[in-house]
Amino acid sequence: GGVGIAAIQIAKWLGAEIFATAGSDEKRDFLRLLGVDHVFDSRSLAFADEILAQTQQQGVDVVLNSLAGEAINRNFRVLKPFGRFLELGKRDFYENTKVGLRPFRNNISYFGIDADQLMQVRPELTRSLFAELMALFVEGVLHPLPYHVFAAEDIVDAFRYMQQARQIGKIIVTYRNGISLVHALAPPRQQHLQLAPEATFLVTGGLSGFGLRTAQWLVGLGTRHLVLISRSGAEAVAAQEAVADMQAQGVTVWARACDVTQADALAALLAEMADGLPPLKGIVHAATVIEDGLVRTMDAGQLQRVLAPKVLGAQYLHELTQSLPLAYFILFSSATTLFGNPGQGNYVAANASLEALAQHRRSLGLPATCVRWGAIDDVGFLARNEKLKAALQSRMGGSAIQSAVALDVLASLLLNDRSGLGVMELDWNALARFLPSADSPKFSELARSAGQGDGDDVSADDIQRTLAELSDADLLATLIDMLKSEVGEILRIAPDKIDATRSIYEMGLDSLMGVELVVALESRFGTRLPVMALSQSPTITKLAERIIVQLKGYEDQDLVTEAQTALAQTQQLAAQHGSEESAAFISDLVAETQARPLGGQDRMIP
Repeated sequence: GGVGIAAIQIAKWLGAEIFATAGSDEKRDFLRLLGVDHVFDSRSLAFADEILAQTQQQGVDVVLNSLAGEAINRNFRVLKPFGRFLELGKRDFYENTKVGLRPFRNNISYFGIDADQLMQVRPELTRSLFAELMALFVEGVLHPLPYHVFAAEDIVDAFRYMQQARQIGKIIVTYRNGISLVHALAPPRQQHLQLAPEATFLVTGGLSGFGLRTAQWLVGLGTRHLVLISRSGAEAVAAQEAVADMQAQGVTVWARACDVTQADALAALLAEMADGLPPLKGIVHAATVIEDGLVRTMDAGQLQRVLAPKVLGAQYLHELTQSLPLAYFILFSSATTLFGNPGQGNYVAANASLEALAQHRRSLGLPATCVRWGAIDDVGFLARNEKLKAALQSRMGGSAIQSAVALDVLASLLLNDRSGLGVMELDWNALARFLPSADSPKFSELARSAGQGDGDDVSADDIQRTLAELSDADLLATLIDMLKSEVGEILRIAPDKIDATRSIYEMGLDSLMGVELVVALESRFGTRLPVMALSQSPTITKLAERIIVQLKGYEDQDLVTEAQTALAQTQQLAAQHGSEESAAFISDLVAETQARPLGGQDRMIP
């Protein structure tokens, strides 16, 4: 491994005699090429006896270990008195592996080494060590490690390669086209996507909504042969009119009823297309079923109805056309896979599978473009559900995009062979307010960009100052109204329909939504609120009272009573056991304990 090779270089620089283990013949031969004279098999525990035999039972002065389990004890056996054991492996740390004290009778020292903590906790020492290493590289004492390179689209192969322990040195993942932040994805003016007229495109979900609009867009790009399918076919008047309009432009359009979740039906359609149309060159998988619901109430049928069209449909299309020379394999996913969306666990899972399939196809050298669409304004599900569209726009802090803009971006993605990008309009500050994972490094670039905004948001300090001017009764009423708005935003319930005395869990709040609510309340009021508080105060009224206790600095009487009871019990136990400690001492000790963080909050209870 890379660490072992680096250690060998440093040991040679120090003039040490090196005993090394490796797990394969190839790796052991490589160690000998590095000038290591004593090489053993790390896959066999016999290496300890062999090292002792070669050292006349004396052993070695330093062990650098990354092996786990029984190999640790064998390494202790080969360590000389006053030797040093350097542990680099993390597995036994996290599994809390027990090590007996007997080896330490020989005055040995054990060092647990975690380089990640070194950089985080001791940055000055890290800087000094790196400076020493760089000087040795300049002098030619140390040399770069060998490595094996994988392209980013072959990341699965890279992990398999590492899993099989085949690497010598390090594994490197590179990006074929580099990494860049894309600020605008409008297609370059010099390039225009043109589709061959003597080719056929298949569009699933192509007889309604965004799928139908995509089919019309394909015609505008030059397509003259289309197969549009859905479960019911062209029953709707709008679909029949759109098909007639495209046919009037000289386009051959097959509008068929075909269930993409049935492999036999899909195979029969493809066979018919092969006999009656030009070669299939492109597929757009836009089939979608949306059936929202909370996880706790979602049944198997609800999962199946949403997952099947996207997951099975895409998989069957992939399997049935894998041998065809396709130019395009386009999958319509959703931006919900980036951020999540309460009530759409089944929908998010279905779209995540499309993204995985796209990565798989690209790793095989097959075309695949998966797009994570945000809200589309003028066609599709949201166009028919204005109330839901308004709720999403409020949550995202931006407007739904027009289908024409979305398809322009799709053209750019196809021209540049890009996949997996999200296309949406959003206000990060608005979205982050409802996003439990907003602090994740994954979104750091969005957060930095949002930090350059106009700063109109009301701060928690401003809210606290406003609330401080209210009487207790007005404060409670105001907080209840604010909490109703927060809960209503998450559950998509009008605030005036919410009963402040009813459990928020009975209203449909699940654990993920609970985290979302806590994050929103902490951000809005500047208080520290553990998620457990929702279980302890499950109604809006109780939650408002708890927040008042924090904002006003009042004593929580339940906690005061509990502390007083604990003090009395402790004093009684001390007397029973003959303790000479005074009641005052115990009282001070309890007070000190109560001052420590309790339930995620700093509390002082007299």
